[in-house]
Amino acid sequence: MRHIRHPFLLLHTTLERIELPAQHAAPLETSRDKSGAQSSSRSTSRGATRCLIGLLLACVATASLSAKRETPAPAPTPTSGVTLAPSSWNVRYSAGMPAHPSPLAGMVGWYLDFPNASGSVNYLTTAYTMPMTQTQSVTFTAQVVTTSGTPVFNFMLEPWNTCTTPAHVRAYIEQFFSNKYDATYAPANYRWWANPTAMMLSPGVATVTMPLSPDQWTDAEGARGSDQLAGFTAALGHPAAIGMTFGGGCFFGHGVNVLDGTARFILSNYAVQ
Repeated sequence: MRHIRHPFLLLHTTLERIELPAQHAAPLETSRDKSGAQSSSRSTSRGATRCLIGLLLACVATASLSAKRETPAPAPTPTSGVTLAPSSWNVRYSAGMPAHPSPLAGMVGWYLDFPNASGSVNYLTTAYTMPMTQTQSVTFTAQVVTTSGTPVFNFMLEPWNTCTTPAHVRAYIEQFFSNKYDATYAPANYRWWANPTAMMLSPGVATVTMPLSPDQWTDAEGARGSDQLAGFTAALGHPAAIGMTFGGGCFFGHGVNVLDGTARFILSNYAVQ
């Protein structure tokens, strides 16, 4: 019985070990003919027993409360924290585009139609302030749909963009910047892109996962997080926005449009996990 831990069983076990006075080994005398001394003795013994029971109850209650205080609270369940509400995503630094993407009918997520030659889509981001760590990853699921013709995804929007990397979309993280201007005025290591992982722009569905490992991300000047570890760690710890950018050639976020047709970009999942 030494291993019983329930408070009331513990009390019962303890009381079983109490040695009562000899006159209580048999049932108590109830005859009124007993002397006053015997009656006084019984009363004193009963009082002592009640006192001892009270002390034991107090000890059990104290032990129970102490055990409750020492029980650690369960760890919180990690959550993504990335909304897919279209109104919470912003189309930035783009030409000929709406301020926000459009909602999907009956589905979670959003879509946008690529602009024609007169415009470009560059950045799509949403506010995100939950600290991240290098043990996590960013995942998104997207689909490119041809809506007419045979669209060509064009990234040659600037004469100095002379590289040949195909048009793509890739994950983007932006550190909080308190300047009155936007993040493009921040130091280079306030903006980070997944590199080399990206989704090439062509019809189809893809799920892309990018570990938040410093060697898998580069900043606005092309420096890897492993070479700018302090800056990369600061961006993960103090983010302001997260999302994706569209680009090609020499630049990850200088924009894309379509020629010879029309196409739609659909985002159905974006998570930090």
